Amino acid sequence: MIVMPQSVSRQHVVDELNRLGYRELAGEASRDLPDPVDSNRLETWCMEHGLTLDEVMSRMGGSP
Repeated sequence: MIVMPQSVSRQHVVDELNRLGYRELAGEASRDLPDPVDSNRLETWCMEHGLTLDEVMSRMGGSP
């Protein structure tokens, strides 16, 4: 399980997705996600787009 803040800014999510090479998903995130986005909503959004929050966090340098 990843421990992350209760919410993060939508722009942070978009920036990280871009940095990870998920350019199309970054564009979708900028349109779809609220600002700020809570961790539950982000996890659901990731799963809807074929990612897991764990996968995204590990690529961002986080650890489970």
